[in-house]
Amino acid sequence: RLHYAETCRIWRQRFMADPDIPTLFDARFRRMWEFYLAGAELGFRHGGHMVFQIQLAKRRDGTPLTRDYLLKGAAG
Repeated sequence: RLHYAETCRIWRQRFMADPDIPTLFDARFRRMWEFYLAGAELGFRHGGHMVFQIQLAKRRDGTPLTRDYLLKGAAG
C-alpha cells in the first residue's frame, strides 16, 4: 500500500513550497528534512519500509474484532 509513500511526497512538496519555511529553519535543516522525506517516500514505494500498528489489551476480548469503533466521530 502506497499511502505512506504518498503522504511523504505531499509533505515534502508542501514543505518545499511554503514561503515561510526559510524564515523558520536554517538551510542545513531544510536540506536534511527534504532528504529524509524523499528517502522515506522511496523506502515505502520501492524498498522494504512498512508500518505496523499494534493494539494491546489486558484481555483477549478487551477490544472488538474490528477497529471500526476508532472511526466513530472522526469525520465530524
